[in-house]
Amino acid sequence: MVSNSTKNESQNINIFEENWKNPMKKPYLEKIVLNIGVGSGGEELERAATVLETISGKQPKKTLSRKNIKEFNLRKGRPIGVKVTVRGKEAEELLKRLLIVHNNRIKRTSFDDYGNFGFGITEHIAIPRVEYDTLIGIWGLDVTGRIVRPGMRVKYRRVHKAKIPQDHYVSREEAKYFLEKFFDVRIVEQLQEEY
Repeated sequence: MVSNSTKNESQNINIFEENWKNPMKKPYLEKIVLNIGVGSGGEELERAATVLETISGKQPKKTLSRKNIKEFNLRKGRPIGVKVTVRGKEAEELLKRLLIVHNNRIKRTSFDDYGNFGFGITEHIAIPRVEYDTLIGIWGLDVTGRIVRPGMRVKYRRVHKAKIPQDHYVSREEAKYFLEKFFDVRIVEQLQEEY
């Protein structure tokens, strides 16, 4: 006997496949953003920037503090982290490399209702093709991805901006199915470290 949850999942899969026959409804990976929050500037920030550059092959951008927090010795406008954005085919290749760290698994709670997903990597040296450097040390980073449909640019362009209907956003279930199908991702309740 088939349970109701498996019936619903198979119906969703059929709906997604049916929708994707329309080229304007087929989602794609828009970008991957890698972020390291350092909390201070100087030499530490430069080392974090070097880590992101070796992982992505792109020049990272400094992120600035948005407010003054006396307890953390933060001043508005001071650099506190680095981030890099990768798009297109490079983003797909990079995501495949980053998913290997967790054995192609992502937590079920890592998705939102707009096609965004994220996960953390505690040690950057676990990423394939990245070697340990004693001068840099070991860094953790956040990985955020965005899955969208064609036509989302309408919302962000400068001239003739327009609202996007709710059904054009990639839903949580559709984002999960997209990653399972094209990136061989397994959605799990909890990530267990495997040694």
